[in-house]
Amino acid sequence: MAEFTVAFLPDTGSVTVAPGTPLLEAAREAGLRLQSPCGGQGRCGKCLVQVPSGVDDPTPVEMRILSPAQLGDGWRLACQTRVVGDTVVTVPESSLAIEHRIMVEGAEREVLVEPNVRKVSLRLPAPSVEDPRADLHRVMEALGEGALPPSRLEPLQDLPGILRAGGYQVTAVLAGGRLAAVEAGDTTEETYGLAVDVGTTTVVAYLCHLPTGAVIAVASDLNSQAQYGDDVISRIQAATGDPEDLRGLNRAVIAVINDLVARACHEAGVPPEAIYEIAVVGNTCMTHLLLGVPPAGLGTVPFVPSFRSAQTVRATDLGIDINPHGSVYVAPNIGSFVGADTVGVMLASELDRGDGLRIAVDIGTNGEIVVASGGELYACSTAAGPAFEGAKISCGMRASHGAIDAFCIDDDVDCHVIGEVRPRGLCGSGLVDVIAELVRVGAVAETGRMLRREEASALPEKVRERLSENEDGMEFVLARADEAYAGEPITLTARDVRETQLAKAAIYGGIELMLHQVGAEPGDVEQLLLAGAFGNYIRRESALAIGLIPSVAAERIASIGNAAGVGARLMLCSLSERRRAQEIARSTRHVELSEREGFYDRFADAMMLRPLPADR
Repeated sequence: MAEFTVAFLPDTGSVTVAPGTPLLEAAREAGLRLQSPCGGQGRCGKCLVQVPSGVDDPTPVEMRILSPAQLGDGWRLACQTRVVGDTVVTVPESSLAIEHRIMVEGAEREVLVEPNVRKVSLRLPAPSVEDPRADLHRVMEALGEGALPPSRLEPLQDLPGILRAGGYQVTAVLAGGRLAAVEAGDTTEETYGLAVDVGTTTVVAYLCHLPTGAVIAVASDLNSQAQYGDDVISRIQAATGDPEDLRGLNRAVIAVINDLVARACHEAGVPPEAIYEIAVVGNTCMTHLLLGVPPAGLGTVPFVPSFRSAQTVRATDLGIDINPHGSVYVAPNIGSFVGADTVGVMLASELDRGDGLRIAVDIGTNGEIVVASGGELYACSTAAGPAFEGAKISCGMRASHGAIDAFCIDDDVDCHVIGEVRPRGLCGSGLVDVIAELVRVGAVAETGRMLRREEASALPEKVRERLSENEDGMEFVLARADEAYAGEPITLTARDVRETQLAKAAIYGGIELMLHQVGAEPGDVEQLLLAGAFGNYIRRESALAIGLIPSVAAERIASIGNAAGVGARLMLCSLSERRRAQEIARSTRHVELSEREGFYDRFADAMMLRPLPADR
């Protein structure tokens, strides 16, 4: 079969691909990460490239999204355009995926350090005529009662050579009380583990010294599965539609973890072979994809996961580059869309302790909501959509360099931009700020309608001038063309307001229904915990103002950062915390919102952009 060369400019190399290969796939092979929040479905228009020839004709999707002038100048969507000849592709900087602000800190607390993996230094007597005990018997007797023999062949195969090479001064590696390996000499201090939070958007890894529980290095990166779509549903569809895509999704996250292993070990001066266990949290779909398990049951009613319980597998079986005897512990899930990451949040924040009414919310594409009341735990997931992560917003982007992340209005607008540079777009925390401020000054009604300029006479003149109308409807200019990074204005459209209303109504409707589940009102909430990056950076005043979260006194609201990552560390470094996590997953009642009467009525009520009452 003929192959064609695709070169990418400026100076990003070239690849050889088969006829019909989408440019988005060719870019991946060339090591280019293009923005594709819709997973290559042609909905977002973010993978814009310029290509003069060597590609097929524009698709109906491109003809709808791109103007005739753009198409005439060779602008195409990489996800829609297929290679039919040798070609040169120009990639504008605005189409490249850029560095993301990743939340790595979280709620901390002290625990008893008792890791699943521990080492015991042994000085054994050499065999003699008087003491002809077998090698394994000699080791097991020295370890004492309670230690279990190896369940795999490799430790037994290695044992004779290591005992004799080490002069019978060896270190036994125990995992779950079972002999996993024997090492020459005393290596007891060289015992490390990795706690990993596999998020839909980002992956964070904490390298821990297991004897002390201390974190000695942290590494993070974007989840490269995003090339298949920014949201869980896109990845479920990809994984169930083509077996090769399932393998690709699995390989993508394994590659990220291996890269984080290498980076964390380099920072700490620790060899990867000194890592004996990895503890992983993630949502239910992410844990399936990590293990290469098809998530088909998550894509259709009644939304059944392939597994819920904790899984322990060999690291080598997953292709993860740590100690060859090492293992990977995947924490338990609660339900179809409430996963091990939520268990981590509950464990880190101790929601399972105490009798008061407490809520934890992780706001993202899927908003996970947990209510603790009277010693009982209830959890649900609500499909908020990707608005708070920048997708489906006209100038939306992730919380990265160039994103407007805070906003206020006085005589004019004042935007704070991550990196203190010209703005490139608007991220989730900035989106909430902008809408809250526009409602406050009267540029947007509580119903979500954006006022025309002639209706907004009470606004300061410089603010009123930012209201404009075009063929697509009303918009508010946050940064003019000469103020923005790419020379194009950054705007908030009336459609963006509606997308935000839908997202926040899903979150608040879920919270309110969960409170109804326990017979409580918003005003009864003793503590509201906001987890994750969005929950950490959002201004609570803005969230309250638009009715994203219940009307709870500000002092009762706390941001707990990457609590899921903290939960993973607790499970890595403490067996009692691991058992506690398993009990949390087992005992939490999973609530399916779509099946609950009243959810859609609450959803409709929560569409209003105003503080919602403490008592309904």
